[in-house]
Amino acid sequence: MPYFWFVVICLIWGSSFVLMKRATLCLSPIGVGAGRAIGGTLVLALIFLFMKQKRTIRREDFLPLVAVVILGFVWPHSLQPEMVARHGGAFVGMTVGFTPLLTILVSIPILGLWPTKRQTIGVIGALACMLLLLMDLGKQSIPLTDILLTFSVPLTYSVANGIIRRSLKHLPPLELTLLCLASAGAVMLPLSLVVGNHREADPNQFALALASVAILGVVGTGIATFLFNRMVQQQGPLFAAMTTNLVPVGAFMWGHSDGERISTMQVAALVGILAMVTFVQVGAARPAALELSSAEQ
Repeated sequence: MPYFWFVVICLIWGSSFVLMKRATLCLSPIGVGAGRAIGGTLVLALIFLFMKQKRTIRREDFLPLVAVVILGFVWPHSLQPEMVARHGGAFVGMTVGFTPLLTILVSIPILGLWPTKRQTIGVIGALACMLLLLMDLGKQSIPLTDILLTFSVPLTYSVANGIIRRSLKHLPPLELTLLCLASAGAVMLPLSLVVGNHREADPNQFALALASVAILGVVGTGIATFLFNRMVQQQGPLFAAMTTNLVPVGAFMWGHSDGERISTMQVAALVGILAMVTFVQVGAARPAALELSSAEQ
C-alpha cells in the first residue's frame, strides 16, 4: 500500500499548481492559502469526529508544532500561489522537486540520519536532472529574488518533515494534520484580510476560483497532507519527500495544457527524475507502512 498512496499524493499535488493559478484570478495568494487550510481543516475535522479519535497532543508538542505550522504550511501556502500567478505552475512545481535532496541534508543535523548509498545516488541523479531544468529556466528571465523565494519552499518543507519525524512522531497523522491546518488557517485568514489582493479580480472567474480553492483545501491540502504526514511518520522523511520528485511531472503537464512554455530539455530532465525515483523507491517501503489498523477502518 505505501506505493499506492505514494502515487496518489503525486497525482494530487501535481494538479495543485493549476488550481492555484485559477484561484488567484480572484483571490489573493494568502487568501488562497487560507482557503486551502480552512477547507482541509473542515474535511479532516469531520473524519476526526467520525472516527472518534482521542486527542494525544502534549504540552511539550507546542513548540515543534508551531515550527511545522509556519515552515510547512503558512510560508509555502502563502508564497506558492503568488509565484504561480507570476511565473506559472510548471516553474513552481519544478522547484518542489528539490525537497528530497534538502531532506537528506537537514536529516543529518535534525535526525542524525545519514543516507544510504542507493539514496545518495538516486537523489544526486535527480538533482542533476533538476539542474538541467534550472538552466532552461534561466532563459526565461525570472528575477533572482523570485527564484530564491520559490526555492525557499522545498527547504522549509524539508525542515518541517524532519521536525515531524523527530518530535511529533507519536501524534496520529490525522490529528497532526488537523492541528497544523487549523493553526495555519487561523494565522493566514486574518493576514489575508489585512494584506488584501493587489491584482484586479475578474468577477467572471469568481466561481472557478472558489471551486479551485475548495478542491485544493479538501483534496490537495486536507486528504493529501494527511496521507503525506502518515508516510513521513511510518516510512521516514526521505521516502515521503521523494513524492516531490514526481510533482513536477504533473505540474509540467498541466502547464503545457495551459499554454506555458515546455521545452525538450525540460521533458528530458523529467524523464531522468522518474528514473531516479524508481531507482530509490523500489523495495524501499516498509511492509507495514500506511496500512489502516482495524480501529481506523
